[in-house]
Amino acid sequence: MANKFAALALGLALVTGPGWAQPQDGPPRPQLPPLTLNAQMTDAQIGAALDPWLAGLQRDGVFNGAMLVARNGQEIYAHAYGARSVSGTAAIDVDDRFAVASIGKAFTHVAIAQLIQQGRLTPETTIADVLPDYPNATSRSATVAQLLNHQGGVADIFGPAHRDAPKDRFVNNHAYYELVSNQPPTFAPGAGQEYCNGCYVVLGEMIEKISGQSYEAYIAEHVFAPAGMTRSGFLRHDQLPEDVARFTGRPMGPGTPLRDVAEFHGVSGSAAGNAYSTLRDMLAFDNALREHRLINPELTAQVLRGQAATGRATSRVGFAGGAPGVNTLLFGNGAWTVITLTNYPPPAGETIGSAVFPLLAGPRPQ
Repeated sequence: MANKFAALALGLALVTGPGWAQPQDGPPRPQLPPLTLNAQMTDAQIGAALDPWLAGLQRDGVFNGAMLVARNGQEIYAHAYGARSVSGTAAIDVDDRFAVASIGKAFTHVAIAQLIQQGRLTPETTIADVLPDYPNATSRSATVAQLLNHQGGVADIFGPAHRDAPKDRFVNNHAYYELVSNQPPTFAPGAGQEYCNGCYVVLGEMIEKISGQSYEAYIAEHVFAPAGMTRSGFLRHDQLPEDVARFTGRPMGPGTPLRDVAEFHGVSGSAAGNAYSTLRDMLAFDNALREHRLINPELTAQVLRGQAATGRATSRVGFAGGAPGVNTLLFGNGAWTVITLTNYPPPAGETIGSAVFPLLAGPRPQ
């Protein structure tokens, strides 16, 4: 059961985009109580509806984390529920940092788009063009576009090699790159489409090669800083400060005791996911992206899978991630943003955020 659960990986769903389905293995979605919420409510009314609903979910053991709601890019509600760790001695604060799982793939996508905007990459650039000594010959022809769209066939991070390796080896993206690049590919580039953490790890290595910076330093300087994400970064889970939620889960199955599940993770994240961030930093990222402060409108539209806009981008999009002890969601359409960060395993965090967002933003147009 533990290994099966770990195989959830750092699943990112670009929830509204074609072909970006997250692996659906794992516990069933919880049944949530009714919630009365709509866009005509005042900010205070929205908070008054959400707070008892979320508090009840926390009391029932469904929710442990934090939620933020923003209207037109401005925070109108933010609250935290539950404990930072299995000890239960410290309550989660609204400004605490959480691992964000594969929402981090959006940071990588933005970084790649920046290099395309600068003319240092194209969607047709191959692995071999940037990394000519890439260990697996079959994968060298994979293009940037294929890697971004999970068509590169690069071996996944998670599997026997990762399971058996000392987790303190995985201190940065380059360490994950050394793992995946030396494994046989899942398929030849372009021959299929399968959720691909390894594809994003390779993109991270390409960012390092082109920029001359480590992946982590590039993201800090060129994504986090211009977005105003002052509390985000690539923390080591074995050296966490106090204001961080710890990975918590039930690796022996539903109904079994909660425990720290950091052992299923490398000590730091990668270009595939598990940077640390906060509710307000994630809102800052969404705003910076939609306001074209990170990349131009055309490339913003590609990241958001929408249409280019000169003003604030209004594409309806969701980024999500889940792994042992982490489940995250950012839904937005320019007018409404809902962010859910948890240190519990999927699918509760996504289920809760996915229930709230359409009540405010309306159902997705068919």
